[in-house]
Parts: sequence; C-alpha cells; structure tokens
Amino acid sequence: MRAGMRSTLLTIGALALALVLTGCAGRSWQFWKTSEAPAEPTVATAAPATPRVQTATPTPAAETAATAALSSTGFAELPALAEIRFRPGLVTVGKADVKALDGVVRWLKENPGSLVRIEGHTDDLGTPVENLAVGQKRAASIMQYLVSKGVDSQRIAIVSYGSDRPACAEKTDACRAKNRRAHFLVKQR
Repeated sequence: MRAGMRSTLLTIGALALALVLTGCAGRSWQFWKTSEAPAEPTVATAAPATPRVQTATPTPAAETAATAALSSTGFAELPALAEIRFRPGLVTVGKADVKALDGVVRWLKENPGSLVRIEGHTDDLGTPVENLAVGQKRAASIMQYLVSKGVDSQRIAIVSYGSDRPACAEKTDACRAKNRRAHFLVKQR
C-alpha cells in the first residue's frame, strides 16, 4: 500500500514540476520580463518638452548597407559615436557605459546644430511586442542620461526596432549580445 502511495505522489510531483517548468503556451520564459505585454511602449522624458518618438515597423531582412547608413529621414551613422551594449534583461545605462555616453554628450555639445536619433535594439528572444518595448526602454534610458548631462531633449529622437534589425543573425550567445544595443544616428537641423 505504501509503495503505491509513494508512486502516486512521485507521479503527481513529476507532473507538477513539468507544468511549472514548461509554463503556459505563449508565455515568455524570461523571468526578468513582465508577464503582460504593454499595450503601447512609453517614453519617459526628463524635460517638459516632448521628444520625437517613433515606433518601428518590421522591415525586410535584406536591407542594404547603403540604406542603413543613410535613412529616409536624413539621419546618418557617425563612427565616432560608439554603440551601447546591454546585458540580457537590462534596459538602464550601466556604469561601464558612462565614458561612451559622455563622448556622445561632448560631441552633441560641440555640434549644436545636430540632432541625434537613438535606436533601441534587442536580441531575438521574447515576443516582438516585448522586444519593441525593451528597445524603447533602452533608447529612453540613454535619452534620459543625455538630457541629465545638459543636452536639449528637442535634439533627441528615439525609436525602437526590437529584434527586427539584428547586427548579427546567428543564434548564439555571442551574436545575441551584439544585438542588445543602442545605436546612434545624427543629422543637421
């Protein structure tokens, strides 16, 4: 009798463990993300003026380098402005990024007629809606840092591409790390 009870308990325990580990279908396994997808990505501003905010629409993966270098909005890449990398699940600026961001602040102060667009990107893990929200939060946290250092919020636009424009297409940890980034583009007013 005891052996039958023990077997039943082990079976129920194994089923409960399997249910906990697999979760519900369609839910993200990434514990640092909320279980609810936000209805609309939001932007936190540090100044009373509202920044220009764009939400990206998916683009074909075969986008050419020339198109990426100069977008239809007139923004272009500037190699002097380094990309900011993010660890998995993080959306805030880290202490290691301060030096690179101070370089962006310095460049913007030396070029007062320039505008900057911050593009938020994520890796391919998570749903498209979650990735767009994470990319938006990453770009907004960098914008908040730039504004806190004296850059006018009217000179900053942010956009989230989520996982739609990867820098690397492989499904490896090293490649995904390259995709968790904020990218800077500039143009003259």
